[in-house]
Amino acid sequence: MSVRPVLVTGASGFVGGWVAAKLAERGMAVRALYRRARPPQALLRLQEGGAELLRGDLAEADAAARAVENVEAVVHAAGPSQYWGPEGLFRRDVYEATLGLLEASRAAGCRSFVYLGSLSVHGLGPHRGSTEEGPYYPLITHYQRYKRQTEQAVIAANAEGFTTVVLRPADVYGPGDITTFYRLLHYQKKGVRGVVGSGRFLTSLVYVEDLAEAVALALASEEAAGEIINITGGEPVTWREVLELSASLLGVRPWLTLPVPVARFAVEAILRPLFSLVPLAVGQYLTRYAIEHVSHDYHFTIDKARRLLGFEPKVGWREGVGRTVEAYRESERAGVAAGRTGPGERGAGDP
Repeated sequence: MSVRPVLVTGASGFVGGWVAAKLAERGMAVRALYRRARPPQALLRLQEGGAELLRGDLAEADAAARAVENVEAVVHAAGPSQYWGPEGLFRRDVYEATLGLLEASRAAGCRSFVYLGSLSVHGLGPHRGSTEEGPYYPLITHYQRYKRQTEQAVIAANAEGFTTVVLRPADVYGPGDITTFYRLLHYQKKGVRGVVGSGRFLTSLVYVEDLAEAVALALASEEAAGEIINITGGEPVTWREVLELSASLLGVRPWLTLPVPVARFAVEAILRPLFSLVPLAVGQYLTRYAIEHVSHDYHFTIDKARRLLGFEPKVGWREGVGRTVEAYRESERAGVAAGRTGPGERGAGDP
């Protein structure tokens, strides 16, 4: 009797690719759903090891039904690679795509469904050791609103024989993160090495391999059924600490400091109108959300993940940043670092 595979969506993207690799490493049969014209080399290597590759776009009719045929479980890691944009984009690619996949999974007899949500649904306010229970603050982007609605729909679908889990990752980073961290390193090398405000606000990071491990644990945990669980690296760290370390590893000197009110004015009065006329890739990072994100403490506890999943991060932020910078250097030498490649399917778990 053949073993039914686990479907991983967004597998040609940063997060989905790592999740697919982690599940295969743990001996699971994997079906990797990718959207690009050609699968990346990492997926081709997984295929050589026995993984099944399937090309498809969940926004297309019947794509979800084809993807979930005869699968045991689903890990939904696909989503837009940007966090600011028109409402229709997030309604279609976050909410509607997930509802379609959820219904198709249930109809196909899947055992479990793990959805990668986002800590951003807590809103941007003073988070110091915040839990899944809150606090919650107003949501300022369509991305946040539709991620929150989608989480609620996923949890509402939890039932006997079809368990659903929502993992809320922190800011995910690591080797291969071309859409966020590699771009940050790219701009640091080019001389954009400042911080907004003091840089002393806390953030929450999670190394991508630790997140992939959390996904594997969630698939195996009966206690996690019907639960929303925060996933971070478990360490308090400030933006200044992260950027000082990355600049040091790159061999560049910090530092300019941009006051928060000046940054807000620049985004709203200058950059946002400019990028609406000239849609440059950097425009999705210089947004009101980005300014507010680095202007508030953003630290969450992972006590629930430890209790329900047995999750324990293995890669501290200093080691993780070091690995990421080294991988960025290697990709830059190969000509595939940020600035010379298009954005991928980053994954729905990233804020």
